[in-house]
Amino acid sequence: MKEGIYLATGFLLTVLVIPIVKKVSFEAGYLDRPGDNPLKAHSLPIPHSGGIAFLGIFSLLVLIVFLTDDIADKSKLFGLMMGGIIVSTFGILDDLKQVHAATRLGSEVLAGMILLFFGQGIAAPFGFGILLTLFYVVGAINAINMEDGLDGLAGGMVMLSCLGFAFLAFKAGWSAELMISTVLMGVLIGFLLYNFSPSSIFMGDGGSYFLGFILAYLAISFTSLDSWTKFLGPILVIGAPVFDTAYAILRRLKNGAPLFTGDRNHFYDQLMRKGFTIRQTVLICWGIQLIFVSLGVWIYVF
Repeated sequence: MKEGIYLATGFLLTVLVIPIVKKVSFEAGYLDRPGDNPLKAHSLPIPHSGGIAFLGIFSLLVLIVFLTDDIADKSKLFGLMMGGIIVSTFGILDDLKQVHAATRLGSEVLAGMILLFFGQGIAAPFGFGILLTLFYVVGAINAINMEDGLDGLAGGMVMLSCLGFAFLAFKAGWSAELMISTVLMGVLIGFLLYNFSPSSIFMGDGGSYFLGFILAYLAISFTSLDSWTKFLGPILVIGAPVFDTAYAILRRLKNGAPLFTGDRNHFYDQLMRKGFTIRQTVLICWGIQLIFVSLGVWIYVF
């Protein structure tokens, strides 16, 4: 029952807040201006302030739960919000004025260290768990950021991942992870009403960094090195962004291109070149993501 309230509240607040955020963004000039940038799929300036709405709504709901609900692992929730604020802030700064790749990486590592400080990490001997936890945080943030190239693509993928993690949390009886998954799912369903093609608002780097960080937190929560199913399952629930990013890294290493420089050779770009529309491409990618998420849940649970 609580989870339904979390989801519905996240959805309704997002539906109400996004129009206000769009209006303020236009007045403030907080817009994604495509210019002659070949990486931009749009032609007109569009607000890229969705991440501000994500952070505000999610933080508000988590704070309410933190203060009113008898939920476990409250210290980890505090670490989650501190880390989320850090990566989202640097993402917003990157939207406003491009931040150096090393600075962005530093903010991601700092957010991961905060999670570790508050007891959220992968258990492994000889400090390997610390490195693996930081790898999950940096990897998930950049994976979701790379998928934010078409209207509704990244938001829909993360929404499906949240569905998978919500199911795992429900089966395990983990109240904190179930709350996080359902709140974020509701926020993203509301956001997609405005972000699905043709989009009237983007999430921006502030949004994609935040979503990637939350997914990393959830994946770390369920990851265990005790069995291959408990290791592989959460990775598959994050899904297609992991594998598209791995392919992008290998492609850039092979071509001698900078790892943190964008390109238009992702899987979704290849679908577009085959003649699919933006909506068709996004729906195909969502379908593939659903397969990954379902497989991850099946491996983990059954």
